[in-house]
Amino acid sequence: MIIQLQIVILSRDRPIYIKEAIESIISQTDVKISYELIISDNSEKEDVSDLFDKYYSKSSQIKYLRRRPTLSSFEHFHIVINEFNAKYSMIFHDDDILHPEYLKNVTPHIINNSNAALSTNAVIFKHQFESGKKLMHHFKDVKRFEDKKTFLNQYLPGNGGIAPFSGYIFKTSCLQAITFKSLISGKHLDVSLLASLLDYGSIVWLPCVSMYYRVHEQNDSATEVISDRLCLLRYMFLNGVDRSSSQVNLYKCIYWFNWLRQKGSFFSNLSTFRYKVVVMFLLKSSIALILTSYFWRIIYYKLSGREGF
Repeated sequence: MIIQLQIVILSRDRPIYIKEAIESIISQTDVKISYELIISDNSEKEDVSDLFDKYYSKSSQIKYLRRRPTLSSFEHFHIVINEFNAKYSMIFHDDDILHPEYLKNVTPHIINNSNAALSTNAVIFKHQFESGKKLMHHFKDVKRFEDKKTFLNQYLPGNGGIAPFSGYIFKTSCLQAITFKSLISGKHLDVSLLASLLDYGSIVWLPCVSMYYRVHEQNDSATEVISDRLCLLRYMFLNGVDRSSSQVNLYKCIYWFNWLRQKGSFFSNLSTFRYKVVVMFLLKSSIALILTSYFWRIIYYKLSGREGF
């Protein structure tokens, strides 16, 4: 049987979550595509390896790869993409969960040769996925992207949200055509990779909820890295995003505010020059934003629980 889809779970010292991720993949229902599941273990400890040996070592459904020595996130990502040899590929995270009908929902769409990648909607949850209510995006119909500017604008607040990266299925030939040197490094590598796919085909977001996105203290988004944010913004501007828009201004306010919160006590840090500059920027920008209808629309969406906005 020819494998049409390879699903790789990127693993890094999270045995508490990865078993749920694995089970959600091998428990897919009404599957009409042949697939192979690969665990790419980039852990420093042996916990994930021990878990695999205990529960899955005899499974013919799962292939296990141990990365030694441990790779950087960028290197791990790059190697996994180069190793794909099926027509379609998926890079799943070890802390997320697929809906039982994920493959059933996406299979009819991946055969479209004009699509470089597609993803679904997701429910955001913190503890038990059954308790999650917020959605990653709020589009009721299939959304298709043909250019980088339109796609990158989705990552700014107020545009309806985004599709989860771990929910994407890629056309492998498009994924492997990307030159990694052209991508931005750091936490937002995935955004530039997705945008680069638009050089080779469309990106499609499906409205159906077909996975569960876990929020926890080990998420990359839990820590604000300003240099990575600035790098992403530069990439956006180079691809046509309006640097003077209210959306960009609010985006800056959000990540600088998150940076301030990471620094601890407001008054103990107020004596530092950078802290003062950031506070003044936030005060000035906040006043300008409050005077726009855009700002109050975002407040309304947030109060109504629409996470994607």
